Amino acid sequence: MTEPAPSLDAVPARTALREARAARGWSQSGAAAALRALAESRGGPEASAASLKTQLSRWENGRSRPEPEYRALLAELYGRTAAQLGLGPAPDGPDAPGRLRAELAGAAAAGDAVLEQWGVQLAAAHRVDDDLGAAGAAGVTSALVEQLTRTLLHTPAPTRRGSIAALLSDAAALAGRHALDAEDPDRAWQLLDTAAAAAREAGSPALSLDALVGRAEVLCDVGCAGEAVDLLGDPGWETPAPAHRARLAAARAVAHAAAGDAAAARTALDEAARSAPAVTPPIDAVHPGAVAVELADLRHRHGQALAALGDPAAAGPLAGALAAAPRSARVRAGLHADLALALHADDAAGAAAHARAARALAERIGSRRLVRRLDGAGTSGPRTDGSGVAPSGIDGAGIDGAGIDGAGIDGSGRGGARADGTGPDEGGTGVR
Repeated sequence: MTEPAPSLDAVPARTALREARAARGWSQSGAAAALRALAESRGGPEASAASLKTQLSRWENGRSRPEPEYRALLAELYGRTAAQLGLGPAPDGPDAPGRLRAELAGAAAAGDAVLEQWGVQLAAAHRVDDDLGAAGAAGVTSALVEQLTRTLLHTPAPTRRGSIAALLSDAAALAGRHALDAEDPDRAWQLLDTAAAAAREAGSPALSLDALVGRAEVLCDVGCAGEAVDLLGDPGWETPAPAHRARLAAARAVAHAAAGDAAAARTALDEAARSAPAVTPPIDAVHPGAVAVELADLRHRHGQALAALGDPAAAGPLAGALAAAPRSARVRAGLHADLALALHADDAAGAAAHARAARALAERIGSRRLVRRLDGAGTSGPRTDGSGVAPSGIDGAGIDGAGIDGAGIDGSGRGGARADGTGPDEGGTGVR
């Protein structure tokens, strides 16, 4: 778990690690518990919280040095680079000019064939993410972000930086979604900020918009909807592309609704609707430099905004988005959760079925964020701990055979998608 410390004077991590932990307001026990949870979510090394507390003490006292796998986890945990934590290259390595020359040579060796291969890896990560979320794609995505960041940093030629930046933006945005799933909004924000900066360098409006919408979502998630409104309202984001206009307007509607401004939210929804007819067929998001702008995504945000305003019509666009069978399990899970909340007043059984489907998907993709949301709203379905007992939330009422096997959004003025779907999927719910 650790490497011998070269000497106490050679381990600047002593102070840096303590300061990073103090900045989080954590005790050593709290930091150990958080590190253990992060390692589990990333498929990292297994160790008990007590063992990690002992190791943290040794690392902070300079008695030992974390192994590389723990250096990466500590950097992610504290939101700092390994170098900032005093965990960079050992001091007996090449001198400073030599290290820079080595990094420049490594970046120069990443020619077109290497970039193409990284693009293939990123495309594969997107496909795995669609099915398994962070549980399957976080490791390779995080590694790509680290490699692309180093490569871009050490590539001086402007003619090569754009293509590297495009890959980095796409990878960092995906990693940001993984961090948000893991309930680490600070890390998500940092990654999405990296994605935004890389998108600007790449000159890609699509990637810039993806990073922008992602950052607004993080702000809303931590209760800063007003800041999200300000971010999305910057005139510099205006774009002539109808698809981008529609997506931006829909994101603004969600932020305004979360901030409690119904009039502004409905104005933004109208703008999204005016631009939506011009939206072209979906762009394949797994190709670097391209971001999907789907009508289903616009319907989802439409429904989210209406739900935040307490409008019972929210179920309609949410059901339409779900009926389009989004390829992403994360998106489907969010739609089921939104529908559970939108339907609970008028259709308890349908709401319960959607809640169960949302939980099954959230647990499959490792989204602690969505599980927390379901728990907090009293919508969590039967847990997978063997008890088989559902809480007394909206999914625990009226489960009498009309929940999973048919009741749901049944076309009675609340949309056309049913919670049982049309094909097999997790939890026996037939979620597509």
